[in-house]
Amino acid sequence: MTTGEIISMLALGVAALGFWLNARKGTREDAGTMGEIRAKLNSISTGIDDIRVEVRSMREKQQDMAVRIAECEASCKSMHKRLDDHVQQYHDVR
Repeated sequence: MTTGEIISMLALGVAALGFWLNARKGTREDAGTMGEIRAKLNSISTGIDDIRVEVRSMREKQQDMAVRIAECEASCKSMHKRLDDHVQQYHDVR
């Protein structure tokens, strides 16, 4: 084996080692990026769950308010009838 062949093989070995180390570095960076993405997705998922609970609570409050409004409307209607009766009695007495 000549000196040129030995130098060529060493250069090839160094190039392969550099390629392998670079590939591992890329894998580590990819793993870090995936970790960040998973953390953000978990945060988004938690936020969505909180929003669902809030929407459910708001829906229940809206239903309760609809019932209360219906009761108030019925009460107002009844009050107007009583007022009309009092006005009629007042006019009948006069």
